[in-house]
Amino acid sequence: MVNSLNASLNAIQSHFTRLQASANNIANLNTDGYKGERVTIGEGPDGTPAATVSIDTNPGPSRMELNQKGELVEVEMSNVDLATEYVKTMESTQAIKANLKAVQTADELLGEIINTLA
Repeated sequence: MVNSLNASLNAIQSHFTRLQASANNIANLNTDGYKGERVTIGEGPDGTPAATVSIDTNPGPSRMELNQKGELVEVEMSNVDLATEYVKTMESTQAIKANLKAVQTADELLGEIINTLA
């Protein structure tokens, strides 16, 4: 029972990490040269979900622009895709809701067990 509760709480924390990374990526969407954060949620050392944050090193699209000297130079834009970040945000929001429901169910079950034993 406690392990399932711990797993749900770690999953919530992992998805909050993913939401923070998506928020940071969206905030820097128009920053030239910005490399987005990528969050991978996998199994941690204790068997519960854990988030790993890394930098997406894929190059962003480039555009040509004039510099201060009037020369045409290539500028790399951000490699963040707004549609992808929006989907990640929706997925994490739903995962958080599901894990909160699991925590609520575990809490109710523990309450019933305590009432039965008392």
